Parts: sequence; structure tokens; C-alpha cells
Amino acid sequence: MRHLFFLFYFLSYFSYFAQDLAVTEIDVQTWAIKNLNIKEFRNGDPIRYVTSNDEWIHCHENGIPAYCYYNNDPRNGTIYGAIYNWFAMADPRALAPEGFRVANDIDWAILYKFLKRGINNYADLGIAGIKLKSNHSWANNGAGEDQYGMSILPGGSRMLNGSFDGIGSSVGLWSRDTITYYGYSKSNAYSSYAIYFQSNLMDMLFKKENTRTGFYVRCIYGVEPVVISDSKVQLSEYEIYQQNLKKQMEQNKNQESNEEEKESDRKKKNKKKDTD
Repeated sequence: MRHLFFLFYFLSYFSYFAQDLAVTEIDVQTWAIKNLNIKEFRNGDPIRYVTSNDEWIHCHENGIPAYCYYNNDPRNGTIYGAIYNWFAMADPRALAPEGFRVANDIDWAILYKFLKRGINNYADLGIAGIKLKSNHSWANNGAGEDQYGMSILPGGSRMLNGSFDGIGSSVGLWSRDTITYYGYSKSNAYSSYAIYFQSNLMDMLFKKENTRTGFYVRCIYGVEPVVISDSKVQLSEYEIYQQNLKKQMEQNKNQESNEEEKESDRKKKNKKKDTD
């Protein structure tokens, strides 16, 4: 009876959140299939709705969380989601619904690494963007294949001066980082990580962006990262992951170099045989 109750509770719990944020499973991760479109924090506090350029700038200068819709048209919210400023994305009251969180650098890096399995590791040959972008709505034949149900749409973004740009051809998504997780002053956060998708690019881009910019938010299911420490140092999960990723990249580079040397030796031997 206890097992039946637990199963019912689990299914009800997951169903409740699935109704709020429909999800797709990609390898070990569970991602929302749409950008966030909410008007209040998890505790019920409202987020300021901004339309004018002056108000957008005012919110940044005063550290006020704010959101808007592209071209101030709520109909765009139903398609692309809401555009949030950095202070809304990073607010400790939590922008994501219970059970979810704003995807961070580790999440995107893990996803990117999974998408590039078996692909040449040169950036100009990456096709992670094609795998995630929707198969419609992108200008200049820039649509993707949407292989995993992420359905990344070209919702554009809001610029530093409050103007809108890029709908149909690009989209920016906030990525939470160590600054927004681990207690640094908001005044120190002049830039933050963002993920870019563009019509003319097959790959997805990781960039540091000015915090005055307005981007969309994609959530992932799971708890917030924790700080891992020992007696001498404190490392965040992000820093640990970056260290491991760097080691893995070095190993891959060495392996590629060894394979290239073997291939070169093989060609030389074959050429010598043909000459003989």
C-alpha cells in the first residue's frame, strides 16, 4: 500500500510540473521545451513589466528585476516566451518554478558535449545548433532539425538601449554562472554568460554578454548546484566541471594528435610500398 501511495504521489508530482513546463529528456538531463513566460517569482512576488526604453535602462541602473515581450507585444510571449533582464534571471527569489531552475553554464556545457559526440571538435564544424533549433520560423534557410524537442525559436533579444533586435534570425538565452550563484555583489556582475543561436550558424555560441541585455530563459529540472569545499579551497561545481572539461579536452587533443601521427605513418608506409 505504501508503494502504491508513493507511486501515485510521484506521478501526481511530475504531472503537476509537466503541466507548467513540458519537458524533454536529453541524455541525463531533463529540459523544458519552451522558454519561460512567467510574471512573478517562485514566492509570488511580481516582476516588473517594462515597455519603454527609458524604463528598461532605469531597471538596470537600479538593479530592478524586469521582463518584457518582443516589441512589447504579449502575443510574442505565447510563441517565444518572456524576455528577462539579468536581475530577474539572477534574483534569489528564483525565477524558475518549484523543481526547476534556470539552466547554468554546467548544464549547457554538458548538453553541448553530448551533442558533439562523434563530431569533429573544430568550432566551425559544430552542428549543435542544428540539432536544437526548431525546424521552422528561422529566416534565410536557418532552420534546424529539432532532434531532441528543444524547439529553439528565433525570438531575438532586447538591446542595451532598450531596442529590440533579431526576431526571425537569432535568439539569446541567459545562462546562470558562478557570479549569480555564490554570493558575489550584483554590482560586480558587469557581464554574464549567454547562449546564442543564429540563422547563419550551425553551432550554438557561448558568450559573455553585458547584463543590460534582455534574453530569454530556458529551465532545466533539478536542484541548484552546491558548493564543494575542503579544508584548503572552495570550488563550485562549475569550477570543478571546467577543470575536468579542460583535462578531457587535453586528452582528446593528445589522442587526435596520436591518431594523426599514426595516419601519417600509415600513408608514408603505403606510399613507400607503392614506390617499391
